[in-house]
Amino acid sequence: MLLVLFFAGFSAHAQYVPRQIEQERGRLLDDRGEVMPDYMVQRLVGDEIYKETYVGARKQYKAGRVLITTGLIGAGAGLAVSGVSLGVFISDYIQMFGNTDNIWDSFSSATDSVGWFYRGFAIAGAGGSAFLTGLIFKTIGWRRLEWIAGQYNEGNRPVALRLGQGRYGTGLVLNF
Repeated sequence: MLLVLFFAGFSAHAQYVPRQIEQERGRLLDDRGEVMPDYMVQRLVGDEIYKETYVGARKQYKAGRVLITTGLIGAGAGLAVSGVSLGVFISDYIQMFGNTDNIWDSFSSATDSVGWFYRGFAIAGAGGSAFLTGLIFKTIGWRRLEWIAGQYNEGNRPVALRLGQGRYGTGLVLNF
């Protein structure tokens, strides 16, 4: 009797199996809204989907987030370098000549300012490319995780018996 009371105090949480799962921010959540650990995802969706789809989708999603962040930083830094080099050139030009007549002709001959101007655009272009690549990776990873959740949820629809319209008329309809 004492042994029964002892084991009755343990939580049966380990035996909990969610009816529905959903994807949020690159993680799968159970129907209580808690993040599911990888071992639980593997147990629920099976080894094949876990190894072939889930692991790759998580990597894609994470890589996408990193590329988006670094791309935004790189694009911002590159545009800042271009802007500063252009601003410095315009300031120096106005100090030397007192006006901005023929400034663009002089800009193309000012090798130092032009060099930094184009370097900044090259950095911004690389950052923009990283951002777009990250956006693609994150979207593909997100959709693959949505697919996994949809496959699991499709297989775990609750069985329902109701009165309604069926294939051959009105009657009891069993959904499973």
